[in-house]
Amino acid sequence: MQATERKLGRVFHLRFEAGDDFYGEFNRFLKEKSIRGGSVFVFGAMNQMDMISGFKSMKGYDVDRRHFGDWRELVGLGNISWPDKPPAALGEGVTWTEPQPYVHIHMAMSGAPGRNEEVLTGHLSGGLVKGMFADVYELV
Repeated sequence: MQATERKLGRVFHLRFEAGDDFYGEFNRFLKEKSIRGGSVFVFGAMNQMDMISGFKSMKGYDVDRRHFGDWRELVGLGNISWPDKPPAALGEGVTWTEPQPYVHIHMAMSGAPGRNEEVLTGHLSGGLVKGMFADVYELV
């Protein structure tokens, strides 16, 4: 095991508005505030959502990408980093000329309205907000 001591920096509470592009707004905020690392907790609902699930197998990554066009509630926990190159989870063909914020969120989401028995877990890949907040804990 390896350990790195970090300290809690700034703490932000973000309230997203209906129709916001979640990652578009979130990444803009991270750049504006120069948050280079931290943890994030999200809670709310999205009108549209993209999710990635999968695992690493002997053949490489077995990835399942899904789009949901009906609104769903979600709760998620993740981390914020600025890698030098785009992570594989962003898909093929994504290129950066400089490091960018990467927010990796593990989430659980509800089924569509009236389908409470369908609960899914995975990684939040994108979406349009219905109503949501995020708490950001900067680590320095």
